[in-house]
Amino acid sequence: MNRLRIATLLLAVAGASTGCGGNTQGDSASPVYLTVDFSLRPAQKNVNDGVPLQFQTVTITSKLKDPTTTSPTAFLDTQLDTYAVVWTRIDGGKTASPTQTFAPGVIVPAGGISTLQNYVFMSAAELQQPPLSYLFPYNGGVDPETHTSEIRQTGTVTLYGHTMSGQPVTSVPAAFDMIFVYSATAGRIQMRPAR
Repeated sequence: MNRLRIATLLLAVAGASTGCGGNTQGDSASPVYLTVDFSLRPAQKNVNDGVPLQFQTVTITSKLKDPTTTSPTAFLDTQLDTYAVVWTRIDGGKTASPTQTFAPGVIVPAGGISTLQNYVFMSAAELQQPPLSYLFPYNGGVDPETHTSEIRQTGTVTLYGHTMSGQPVTSVPAAFDMIFVYSATAGRIQMRPAR
């Protein structure tokens, strides 16, 4: 009977010590978490330039939840599977661009960084869909919800992946602001109807 009590007590203590650990990013079982830094990105985007919204440099940092780990192994490297960009309006408008998901195909070393260069955060096709399509002259050139010729949105990016040992990893959501405008002078050639 005493052995059973001692075993139960030891299991409870072990469970308490592993459950609280150094997990500073929630209760996920993953030993790492990811952060995102948008260091080099445009301040605004011309919806008429014919190319997707891309950032020159985005830095992904892998952080160990247990800072006492002295030698990260390749089993803690993170394979990024997808990243989602969720858009919300910050200019008083209600209609935001829809969420888009992309596949980066990048490995972030445990406790290290990976740099994404010219990765897409909104497709070229989505730049021509509501609400951004209202900025085109043939649609009036003005957002009907704010009555302005620009649309301001926040993009919130979350990365999803897994460690090489198979544990799911989700990044800390990171946000950036973007001003969308229409300019006829840059980008796409305006096609004229055939006569």
